[in-house]
Amino acid sequence: MKRIHTFIINKEIEVEQQTESKNEAGEIVITKKKEKQLIPHSFFIARPTRTLADQANLYNSVVVNQGLKSGLLSVFSLDKKYKEDGVFTEEDNKKYKDLCDILIKNVEELQKIAAKKEEEKGEEDKIKLNNVTEEITQARLKLRDYENIRNNLYVHSAEYRARNMTITWWVLHLSYKDEMGKEIPFFIGNTFDDKIKFYDQLIDQEDPFIKQVIDKFMYIVAFWIINNTDKQEDFAELDKFIETEQTKTAAS
Repeated sequence: MKRIHTFIINKEIEVEQQTESKNEAGEIVITKKKEKQLIPHSFFIARPTRTLADQANLYNSVVVNQGLKSGLLSVFSLDKKYKEDGVFTEEDNKKYKDLCDILIKNVEELQKIAAKKEEEKGEEDKIKLNNVTEEITQARLKLRDYENIRNNLYVHSAEYRARNMTITWWVLHLSYKDEMGKEIPFFIGNTFDDKIKFYDQLIDQEDPFIKQVIDKFMYIVAFWIINNTDKQEDFAELDKFIETEQTKTAAS
């Protein structure tokens, strides 16, 4: 089975270890001691077949239509509404334009410096390079805040709801565990409803290991769909991000 991404999660288990020793009388004494061990478990996201992709597209369309019938607005309708009413204030729009101008200006400066040969670059160029790079980073961060605000306006659209539900659909159909070379579906069931019921049962167990595995499946599939990528270097960066976030959660 072809795979999009494979990952390992360690599960902590308690095992009983036995040690033998002799007492003063020369008798063998068995001492039992419980120890915690980390056992690696392998999981992966399968690469979907064309048939499964068609089913996912159909499911997404059905959910969009259900949302529209239930009163949710489409992205098109919301976009039209916000274009007419405006998303930001006049002052916000000016700040957004100024940030775009700063970004363009600094990118041009960066390109000029980069175009110089290494032997032609002086100390002044190095200082300017650091300053320009920092300004580009700050401008991009501030622009991202504006884009996040703009994107959040569509959270309650029919398409946004359908996308989130379709991500769950993909997770239920593409998540597998690898046990001694055997590729076993993580979510048991012949139909989507069966898999959803099994998913709910797993969540109800409140098992930290199971939660960690499901969260990882969700992260990977959402990343794959939203970014439309299957490059392993991109997933390697995602793995680092997830580990950092899980470490923060465990520490809090």
